[in-house]
Amino acid sequence: MIEPRPVSELLRGFLRETGQKRRRQVLQDAVATAVGPAAEANCQVAGFRGGRLVIEVGSAPLFAELRSFRAEEIRQRINEVLGRPEVVSILFRMGGTAHV
Repeated sequence: MIEPRPVSELLRGFLRETGQKRRRQVLQDAVATAVGPAAEANCQVAGFRGGRLVIEVGSAPLFAELRSFRAEEIRQRINEVLGRPEVVSILFRMGGTAHV
């Protein structure tokens, strides 16, 4: 039989989950601004931990461009949009491979 849990524990879990979803949306908006309107539909935040942002990219040519040529520019732009230097590094992954 499952033991009843205090309401405070349930509420704490709910607030933590809501905060994580809100945080992910803030990061997604910053990524969309940084990569531009042409690329934003193919870029999805897959995770963020310890200053490392994982972005899943749905297009192989775009993946190559972002990873090889624009990673540092995008990292700096994201930090500008966020207003503080939170993103230390960016890891780009091809769509369907990001399991964070």
